[in-house]
Amino acid sequence: MTTARITARPVRQAEFGEPIPVTIDDMLNEISNQGPAIPAVIDSVQPQLEALDPSLFASAAHIYLTGCGDSYFAGLAARYSFARHAGVPTEPLEALEFGRYAAEFVPPGSLVFAISNSGKATRSVEALVNARLAGAHAVAITGNPDGWLAQEADTILNQSVQISGEVIGMPSNLAAEEDAEKPRRGSFGLVNYLASLTTLYLIAFQTGVVRGRLSERQADALRAELRSTSELITETVRICTPPAQAYAEQVKEIESYTILGSGPSLATSLFYAAKTYELPRVYGVAQELEEWAHEQFFLTGPGTQVLFIAPSGRSVSRVRELLHTAQTMGARCAVITDSGNPELAKAADVTLPVAGAVSEPLSPLVYCVPGQLFATYLAKARGRLAFEFDSPLQYEMNMRTIQESQLLEVHPGP
Repeated sequence: MTTARITARPVRQAEFGEPIPVTIDDMLNEISNQGPAIPAVIDSVQPQLEALDPSLFASAAHIYLTGCGDSYFAGLAARYSFARHAGVPTEPLEALEFGRYAAEFVPPGSLVFAISNSGKATRSVEALVNARLAGAHAVAITGNPDGWLAQEADTILNQSVQISGEVIGMPSNLAAEEDAEKPRRGSFGLVNYLASLTTLYLIAFQTGVVRGRLSERQADALRAELRSTSELITETVRICTPPAQAYAEQVKEIESYTILGSGPSLATSLFYAAKTYELPRVYGVAQELEEWAHEQFFLTGPGTQVLFIAPSGRSVSRVRELLHTAQTMGARCAVITDSGNPELAKAADVTLPVAGAVSEPLSPLVYCVPGQLFATYLAKARGRLAFEFDSPLQYEMNMRTIQESQLLEVHPGP
């Protein structure tokens, strides 16, 4: 039995400037104007996919989706679209887990998509490096085609988003300003999450076409539905803002929330939890819907807050049962759902509404909005900026921890 040889690269020195303050108004501006990113990404990325050699998708034996934070959540959210449409075994893995543990054992003919919009996250670069060392075809999904991640890739998919010639990645001003003298707004980078999701869905559809799982007509219909989520995001902001603001005011003293989802909504629950850490600095615990019944149930009682992410689909019946269970134990329950589930809205203590009736596999694109609004208004209610570092040291350590850590190369044994 042979073992891998592991070598370490010298730590790469990152460049980062001062943090750009993101006010509550900046954050709400970004939430309100993020929808146009989806058609912009479609118009940019789809031609790139069509220009690639079809054999890249046709010969893939296994697909891996990897990244950190929101980039990892995007892979987790999109995996069911790959399962449904691509016809290739697809596995989302967090970047450290993939790069240092799984990459060594990828099957021959594997296709690895590493996601980092900035192109600077060391763990995502490490995942791509080790994918190549293992013989996989390594694809960078990034908004920085000249960045470190892109430099290590076999193929680059540039998902940087421009509207009217203006880049709307992070930092940015999502609402186009006609007056060039006005200062640019800070940005929290929400559009990056939508861009990664959109790119992954497009890859799943294109793979399905190449492998004969989808006709061009079917793929066009899926892309049209993907494009339509832009309008649903805008309408969700409109109808969800008042209840999200009211809920945040009601619970501004609460320090812990349990956020439940399953299927694609498990990724959405992780996204919500991340926003509670990053904005209001409270503890949002993301959990798979069924696992709550086996675990956090024992900590559920009067004063606890449970949020159920419930798009129309296969989880609704279980949400209904566990909503009743949590309320019986004394928890206060919020349900995030659309108009197709009036019984859930009626039963919940709080409802954060979602517009339209997007298919469950694409629901993360729209269902991220209530979590964004709630976290932003909770930050406001608690007297914080939308994204506020406690000190220069905290900012510096955050940047260095992500961008300047040791990169390990795992060379598989012969």
